[in-house]
Amino acid sequence: MYRLIFTSLLILFSLLLKANNLAPSKTEKDTLYKPNYPEGIYVTKKDFINKSPSSFEKIISISQFKNQDSLEDSIYHCCYFYYLKDKKKVKNVFAISFKKHLFFQTKAILKNRNKFDRAQSTNYHNTFVRVIMGGNNYLYTEAELVNQWAAGAAANFGVAGGVILNDIIRGKGIVWDFKNNEFNIFKSCKDYNKFIKDKYPNGVQEVVKHQPNMLEVRKAIEIIK
Repeated sequence: MYRLIFTSLLILFSLLLKANNLAPSKTEKDTLYKPNYPEGIYVTKKDFINKSPSSFEKIISISQFKNQDSLEDSIYHCCYFYYLKDKKKVKNVFAISFKKHLFFQTKAILKNRNKFDRAQSTNYHNTFVRVIMGGNNYLYTEAELVNQWAAGAAANFGVAGGVILNDIIRGKGIVWDFKNNEFNIFKSCKDYNKFIKDKYPNGVQEVVKHQPNMLEVRKAIEIIK
């Protein structure tokens, strides 16, 4: 009698264990930063500032590094957006709130940048980059930008120029400054230090390479955001 009960309990426990292993893990939840912006497309900077989407058309995201034939409904850091109705690429907008995540269009970042960041450029104006973190002062993201003047000069130095160019094009930190309603691009370690020194002196980095240590940049932004 007791052996039968014990065997039954053992079988029940085994079935529950299997069911638990097949169930979706709670750790698979989307834990990325989500700013509080209504879903939709923000065509202008004014729309974005007012948190008032200009359009609610259905869209889909695709990674910058994937083929258009594999359109997915996923969250990427750097991506393109397409209108669901005709699969046309979303262009000439300021930002998009998609699945509670906020994305800035690279073209909008360059168009609305600080006046001292004019040398920055990209070949991918229609890509979007996701906001990684933010607070009451700043929203922070990173994008592959190039200093067009430095890139032009490096192109004249052959193999050595290629090494220089690789360092210049590396992903750069960018903040949306709520107070000044503009983007500030960290063009170099010196430029980042100039930005951070009066806001968080401990965030100033030793200038070892042209670009700052991005992990340390993120730690500093997390404090001042």
